[in-house]
Amino acid sequence: MKKLQLDREKQIAAQKEEADKKRMVIIAASVVTVIALVIVFVFILMKKTAEREYQAARAKLYEHKVSDFGGAAFCRSIGDWEPMKKGMVFNTDYTFKTEKDGFITIALYMQNQVKLGSTSEMVVFKPQLHEKENRVLKERVVVNRGEITVSISMEGRDLLDVEAPGVVSIGASGLYKMIYNDVKRTGEVVVKHGLVEVLNKKGEAGGNQKRVKVSGFYKVTFANFEITNPTQASVIQYDWR
Repeated sequence: MKKLQLDREKQIAAQKEEADKKRMVIIAASVVTVIALVIVFVFILMKKTAEREYQAARAKLYEHKVSDFGGAAFCRSIGDWEPMKKGMVFNTDYTFKTEKDGFITIALYMQNQVKLGSTSEMVVFKPQLHEKENRVLKERVVVNRGEITVSISMEGRDLLDVEAPGVVSIGASGLYKMIYNDVKRTGEVVVKHGLVEVLNKKGEAGGNQKRVKVSGFYKVTFANFEITNPTQASVIQYDWR
């Protein structure tokens, strides 16, 4: 009887030990599962937070700002012309125009600056961004008519294309003007200081592309995709304010 009782006690102890082991395994597995789920949740949360921050930073790269304007000055995105507003920030393609004595100054994201002169019109486009990195690859402005004064920043060197029909100017540094007569379809690029590359888009029409570099106190004229060679310019006859 004693032997039988001892065997039962050993069997009960062994069963209890086995049950305790299984319980510990279940508890350990549960803890590991919870930790894994927490890690996955934190990872997903961090990934979503990083994606939101990335998209928010990317959206900022599209923003240009109207730093100043005066006189009869108007803008529009798609609809009708509207009067300019102080502190205007825009992140899509916008067209601006002025009447006599009007002007509009736009600070682009890369701190390049374009000033639309009197009786003029231009289109400021959204910047072109790197496909994966939050980095501006190109800024673009098109002169429909009239005069634009361009100031190139250190951050924005070689990033801004200012176009008139058939011609593109790319500022490496300095201050220059692009003037376009939409009636005669002629224009000029005159550089006060710095360096600007001017090229025609004749290559797109099947012809030979011409590229010229224009430095301070020089200018080029253009008409129908054709660019002249640089000649000295009397920059004091232009308003650089």
